[in-house]
Amino acid sequence: MTTEAATIVYPETDGMPLPDGYYQSPLQYRAVSTLDVHFRDTPGSDVNGDIFIYYEEGNPRRSFAPDCYVALGLTDDALESLLRNNTYLLWEVGKAPDFILEIASESTAETDLGFKRDLYAAIGVEEYWRYDQTGGEFYGHPLTGERLVNGVYQALEIRHESVSRVWSHSDVLNLDLWWDNGDLRFWDPSTGEWLRDHQETHDALMAAEARIAELEAQTQRRNGNPT
Repeated sequence: MTTEAATIVYPETDGMPLPDGYYQSPLQYRAVSTLDVHFRDTPGSDVNGDIFIYYEEGNPRRSFAPDCYVALGLTDDALESLLRNNTYLLWEVGKAPDFILEIASESTAETDLGFKRDLYAAIGVEEYWRYDQTGGEFYGHPLTGERLVNGVYQALEIRHESVSRVWSHSDVLNLDLWWDNGDLRFWDPSTGEWLRDHQETHDALMAAEARIAELEAQTQRRNGNPT
């Protein structure tokens, strides 16, 4: 690495608030935390959102920050780069994210449908998904998934269960994505269960621990050992 290249700074933030942060943040948190829980034990995986991804070495102006991404099959060096920089330097990580999800808002919809879609195809994002909580006010559709085929995005089939429920399958994640009355949910066909986010996982653990404690107390009472 040259001295000039070594001095280039790739900032973690632009210091500006998100235009639709109050609207998008809860939706983004749930998507990222749900997938983070699901992939946390998958070697070589990285799940994140709203961090800068730099795609042109030497040019800190060439960046974007997706609402949610999943990168799979990363090397130890790639994972170390992510931790060290707190940014995604495409030339160090060695590949683009495999999956990107954008969440619709009034200020970002046009970019998501145009510039970002073209950029994601150019850098090799295998699947690009768009989720519109409103049902289509910003994107025109509640849920859209596209897969990169020979450098061009092709739409994945969207299945309509009812006017309020649509879904499609992600081969990259091996999960079904559902637009369910405005909520974005993830279904694992291998287990037949909905994925939980961090809060739901914590609540389920607390409930299980409380149930175990109650069963132990009942056993002690039956054995004549009141607590």
